[in-house]
Amino acid sequence: AISCIEYTEFSKKIIFGLKYNNKTYMSRYVANIMKEKLQIESIKFDCILFVPLHKKRLKKRGFNQAQKIAKYLGKSIGLPVIDKIVRKDYTWRLYMLSKQERKIELKNAFILKDSKYDFKNKNILLIDDIFTTGSTVNEISKLLKLNGVNKVFVMTFLTRSNDCYITE
Repeated sequence: AISCIEYTEFSKKIIFGLKYNNKTYMSRYVANIMKEKLQIESIKFDCILFVPLHKKRLKKRGFNQAQKIAKYLGKSIGLPVIDKIVRKDYTWRLYMLSKQERKIELKNAFILKDSKYDFKNKNILLIDDIFTTGSTVNEISKLLKLNGVNKVFVMTFLTRSNDCYITE
């Protein structure tokens, strides 16, 4: 898993502005920062996927921030963004849950939908906004690996350090 910036009061405002205040233009800037970080890390992957929202949350918010970031990133590096993962279970807001509670809440919460893209032996970049415990991306990564994906690289904009406390 690769993250670009540590979770702080300042960096939180960028993502929360995007997610909760409809500042979707921020997704372009986040994608540019991710692109620079990918160049530094020099990992190779075949396509980009993103962490999905459940349809109820998507309807309420009006957009998926991870999808928007992935779209701009894919466009800027010339790789396809594939809408393949479905969040079949409506889950609680994870920020309120412990690592163990998140793991339980997310178990089997995702499925793959049919797509014409063949994932067998491919390397995938999975995009999300915040890496807290890794429960979400771990569950999706397991699903992808069980379906023939070679490697899953995870990239998030923010990550929490051990001494950084997250509040919303």
